[in-house]
Amino acid sequence: MTSPAPIARRTQDRWLTREPGPGGRLRLFCFHHAGGAASAFADWPAALGPEVDVLPVQLPGREYRAGEPRIRDVATLVDELDRHLRPLLRTPYAFYGHSMGALVAYAFTRHLQAHHAPLPRRLLVGAYPAPHLGPPLRELTFRDDEDVARWLVSIGGMSAELLRYPAWAGAAVALLRDDLAVCHSYQHRETEPLRVPIDVFRGASDPLLPAERVADWPLHTTAPAAIHTIAGGHFFVGDDPAGFFRALRAALPPLGTATRREAGTPVPR
Repeated sequence: MTSPAPIARRTQDRWLTREPGPGGRLRLFCFHHAGGAASAFADWPAALGPEVDVLPVQLPGREYRAGEPRIRDVATLVDELDRHLRPLLRTPYAFYGHSMGALVAYAFTRHLQAHHAPLPRRLLVGAYPAPHLGPPLRELTFRDDEDVARWLVSIGGMSAELLRYPAWAGAAVALLRDDLAVCHSYQHRETEPLRVPIDVFRGASDPLLPAERVADWPLHTTAPAAIHTIAGGHFFVGDDPAGFFRALRAALPPLGTATRREAGTPVPR
């Protein structure tokens, strides 16, 4: 995969790592996983090609925003996203969120619908259970940092090399804990389902997400929904990039329409 051009650091009040391009392309806002950062999407512009304007969202408290306080509840985070990103939602766009990012993308879409704002053409969520089922990994709250660090390595969320450097491993665990607080702060309320098509991506061998925990995502939209199974675990994007990007490209809507034929497994209604 060709390396992308260097990523800009100061854009849209530092919330985006790339400058939005001119109109005529679908904007794909990407929300990273818990304990992660926008650099997780560094290869995506090259993988998706010039038709898609990939816009990774950088949350506070990591990478070039490391000096800023992290946000630990989803309502505050959604309000901040609305304040900083709403001006960019006047052109066709979609959301992709991975793990924690899936919840953030979903909650942000609900907020936009409730406030009669332009909605994404597609909500794409990966590695996260249907939101009414409650957040995962509550048990990590009660485990010590060394145990959590080893667990992170076991699921592919951190390099084993970091275990040799306790300060770095501790910083990674602290970031993860604060991000999981965002997930744990979410309280699902039954409201009008989204009017946005949803595509759900799950790793076939994800130890954190059995298939039955994604099966109910279609309940959260009145539009078409599809579930895609990708080879790999919780971080299937790295396990099977070719398969994932093939499925993602098929799922992205063309600019001229809000819906298209389902590329994954359609969910009957």
